[in-house]
Amino acid sequence: MKKELTRIPQDFDGFQSFTQNHDLPIFIFGADIVGKVMSELLKSHGITVNAFIDNNKNKCNVNIGDIKVIHAPELAKENQDSIILIASTYIADIIAQLEDMGFLNWLPIYNILEDKKNTDLESFLVGDLRYNHSGGGFTQDFDSFVLSNMINSQKKYLDPESLYIRSVDLILTEKCSLKCKDCSNLMQYYEKPININIEELYQDLDDLCTVADEINEIRIIGGDPFMHKECHKVVQHAASFKQVNKVVIYTNGTICPPEEKIALMAHEKTFVFITTYGDLSRNAEKLGDMLKKYNIPFNIQDAYGWTDCGDIKLYDRDQGQLDELFRFCCAKNFTTLTDGKMYRCPFAANTDRLSAMPESTDNSISLRNISKQSPAEIQQQKQNLSHYLRDITSIPACNSCNGRTYGDPEIKPGIQVKQAIEYTKYYNHS
Repeated sequence: MKKELTRIPQDFDGFQSFTQNHDLPIFIFGADIVGKVMSELLKSHGITVNAFIDNNKNKCNVNIGDIKVIHAPELAKENQDSIILIASTYIADIIAQLEDMGFLNWLPIYNILEDKKNTDLESFLVGDLRYNHSGGGFTQDFDSFVLSNMINSQKKYLDPESLYIRSVDLILTEKCSLKCKDCSNLMQYYEKPININIEELYQDLDDLCTVADEINEIRIIGGDPFMHKECHKVVQHAASFKQVNKVVIYTNGTICPPEEKIALMAHEKTFVFITTYGDLSRNAEKLGDMLKKYNIPFNIQDAYGWTDCGDIKLYDRDQGQLDELFRFCCAKNFTTLTDGKMYRCPFAANTDRLSAMPESTDNSISLRNISKQSPAEIQQQKQNLSHYLRDITSIPACNSCNGRTYGDPEIKPGIQVKQAIEYTKYYNHS
């Protein structure tokens, strides 16, 4: 019979005392930047971590320092009284996963990290710890960005009274300076891509911030958002909302906007994520230098982690199969805003934009013009959105997706095609 333990203290001193008085294995769920910081912090105080755990099998091929990384299902072989430190923003999903396996001694790590806020946590990330499982590095600006995301997301997501959204992808454009064959955002299918009207983008942000209590980051995406000549204005507008903590621009390093536009994007909330594709990202260094000039923090990193999820095909899955696909999907929390509607993932959003699947109102939830509604209507839509983001078990779009499961085999990123890829179009879309 499993031994029941008192809930583990979540402050650092209490946790350290608990580990000294209980000889239990310690695991860190999340083999990435924050997990590494947590491991090194514990090591500096004489606390041993037995292993990292991760849902992504691709991260389990290499050790982190001298600590092994085990695939999450293998945890079932371990002592159920083990202490599991959750180093992931997707804390609700992981709690459910752990408790399904019978592990109750989990705890979020945000309190421990906040207790050590006067410690230079970023200084732990040295040597090989600055590289991901594919061998790519990340810039120092990214350290504090990821740590603050983790702390805030864990703290706020567990608050049942607040509608907290970890991230929202705002689609600015269907245009991209690259045409990657396996793009998970499906840009390779747009034959005549367009930019989204800026007034529509403003309205979408207004509506979203009417119902959301807090959004940790608005992700400015495309295509490549710098293909939209008014990208800087959208960044400014997104940063103006008190509900928004960060505005992150995702670009491929092929375009460096004019200096005056970069200057206008400078804001304490702004962060730029540059994903590079070798020689194709010809302006990545120039863009980085310009961002430094205006003190805009950024990360520049080679593309990695691509899987075969850029195909659109109508399957014949039953509800159980759809729920299973959704349950293990690594993109189900990449909420995406376009056309006045919120989608659970960019695949669903772009498949709908392309009319590449049978039409269904269950794929999204409309926010259009909610900012102009009565308080009672706003509250009702807030509840509807909360249910959509936290409680549903799948969406009809899952039946058109190849799946995007943690640990799927990785493929070469950025393979280019010359023309838009053909697909089946459904003409029942309004």
